[in-house]
Amino acid sequence: MQIFSLRSPAATAISLSNRALVTAAIPSVAIALALSLPASLHAGETGQSAWGYDGARGPLHWGKLKPEFSLCEKGMSQSPVDLLRAHKTTLNDIQFSYKDAPFHVVNNGHTLQEVEPVSETAKSRYPKHGQTVTHFDKDSTIVFDEDLFLLEQFHFHAPSEHTIDRRHYPLELHLVHHNERHEVAVVAVFMEEGKHNPFFETFLKHAPAKVGEVNDDHNQTVNPITLLPERRAYYLYSGSFTTPPCSEGVSWLVMQDPIEVSAAQIEKFRTLVGHDNVRPTQPLHKRFVLER
Repeated sequence: MQIFSLRSPAATAISLSNRALVTAAIPSVAIALALSLPASLHAGETGQSAWGYDGARGPLHWGKLKPEFSLCEKGMSQSPVDLLRAHKTTLNDIQFSYKDAPFHVVNNGHTLQEVEPVSETAKSRYPKHGQTVTHFDKDSTIVFDEDLFLLEQFHFHAPSEHTIDRRHYPLELHLVHHNERHEVAVVAVFMEEGKHNPFFETFLKHAPAKVGEVNDDHNQTVNPITLLPERRAYYLYSGSFTTPPCSEGVSWLVMQDPIEVSAAQIEKFRTLVGHDNVRPTQPLHKRFVLER
């Protein structure tokens, strides 16, 4: 295994697989707790939460709010990060196979989130060994580094949590996936101010205005493939969830190109959520950000 440092230009000439690259650069631990994280952190929280985005419950205090949140303060592989110092290398394509699903939009007080249904074929958020994308004709999946991941939910942050040279975009989309080993891969998409986005407008129209409300509309469908940029180049690094308990071992795949949404749509999202929902960038420590 080749060892490289931030000072070495050899980091740009690596020919290992995606998994070997991440392993060489940053140890990635699959945490069993991730089994229920996205559903509990984003879909199931209503009313007064143990954490928030401002004051005594804000990001600077998360690590002290509960013992199980300690990684938010002590973790060495935390997210989000600034993506300026990335190492160019060869990364495999992400194979997207997203399908239409009924709107099931939740306002949980932290964000607005679309929760994907579990089909009879899937039975679980976690595909079994040997299953491929052909087994999930009604489920949204990605194939990353020869692993099949099922989409569980997607949600938004304002402003963006990841930055480039400390620059925030107005919004950031997170698409949260799991594989058979309960490992997590999050595809992130920056959203910049520009032309009106018809898909995002439809999502906003389905978003409940009150915390705890759910809009379950089976007469209309949603497909997040329309929220991906045309060019699929991405940054890759190993990090954590950006909300408590900040569990690590998450593969982050951050699209390099942003998509456009209008100024009015940005303002509408911010009004619906009622506050910024962003965690500050975290130290990179000994990790590396890889760039295709």
